[in-house]
Amino acid sequence: MPLEQDVPLALLIFWLDDNRYAVPLENIDRVHPAVEVMKSHESPELLGFVNVHGEVIPVIDVRSRFNLPPRELTLHDMLVVAKEGEQKLAFFVDGVDGVLRYQKDELVVADSMLYASSKVKLVKFEDGLVILNELRDYLSEEAKKWLAK
Repeated sequence: MPLEQDVPLALLIFWLDDNRYAVPLENIDRVHPAVEVMKSHESPELLGFVNVHGEVIPVIDVRSRFNLPPRELTLHDMLVVAKEGEQKLAFFVDGVDGVLRYQKDELVVADSMLYASSKVKLVKFEDGLVILNELRDYLSEEAKKWLAK
């Protein structure tokens, strides 16, 4: 039986502007082409809701979470539906690169003044670095409380 560190971990790789980000594949429910959002003003980070196969899912604004400027959706944008336990949420990305696997020893944790007191998790691939985030990293404390209601 392989050691735990020998088991590759899978990531969904996606783009926001010129940056590549990743979320563990185990947190991804599905990826769809962008769809219309029913607007909501419940929380600044909540763009609204989408109906995915009869299930109403909140859509968060990940661009603002990463301090990226807002932009209009395009035909090429994708909607990522993610899950953590029973809770699902969705967010728009500029594009999806697909799934990459990595070994735990390829993960680098870097101190960064850009992210204040937090550490930045990066995965080194042959074609560059990818910022790795857990699903909870996409939510502010206010959004976490709102979604927990």
